[in-house]
Amino acid sequence: MEKAKKILMIDDDPDFTGGVQALLKAANYDVAIASDPKEGKEKVFSEKPDLILLDIMMDSIFDGFSLCNDIKTSAEYKNLNSPPIIFVSAVKEKAGSRFQFNGDEYGLKGPDDYLDKPVKPQELIACIEKHLNK
Repeated sequence: MEKAKKILMIDDDPDFTGGVQALLKAANYDVAIASDPKEGKEKVFSEKPDLILLDIMMDSIFDGFSLCNDIKTSAEYKNLNSPPIIFVSAVKEKAGSRFQFNGDEYGLKGPDDYLDKPVKPQELIACIEKHLNK
């Protein structure tokens, strides 16, 4: 039997992480949760996830962008096999549109994908599978 793929969710919304954790476990994924960027950074190293679901806005509006860039470019993460990162954010729901942030302009590496909250379960699973099966 194949070992379950590990997904790390880094998000400060316990309602969201609780619901998604149940969904992902039902889909046979191993799930770890971090509720802030600092804990997320620690769990990236301790859990060695196959994929990361990352909120954009936590302590500040750029936490997700900053952590994503660090994971993709910092030497300290180079032994982690570059897990795909999917932003899952409520920015559109709260502000009416997505961030118009072009990381390349600032030398930042962005996510592999982006989903808006509230995310449809089948859309989330399909996106995860697409990136895990690359």
